[in-house]
Amino acid sequence: MAYREEVKALNSWCQENNLSLNVSKTKEMIVDYRRLQGSGHLPIHIGDAEVDRISSFKFLGVHIDEDLSWTLRMDTVTKKARQRLFFLRRLRKFGTDASILTNFYSCIIESLLTG
Repeated sequence: MAYREEVKALNSWCQENNLSLNVSKTKEMIVDYRRLQGSGHLPIHIGDAEVDRISSFKFLGVHIDEDLSWTLRMDTVTKKARQRLFFLRRLRKFGTDASILTNFYSCIIESLLTG
């Protein structure tokens, strides 16, 4: 597989240039759309260490999973929006002015939903 050869080449390049890969921080995620995914993928090894395989990770604030669905991202955004809506309801309950409530919504909640 070309992927395994690229990992070996990267590891060799790092060794030649007195660099080391931190295998404990290195993760592998496989995106495979074939129906019979099974366990046909052997784990990657860097040196003598096996690279951990994960099903999802967070990159630049966006959750990415192995089937490239938006489910995890939407769950995270929904949870944050609900937490922030709680504070909006509390502010309304305390009799906060409508303009302040609108400003709070625009800055805190709407920015989360559109960002």
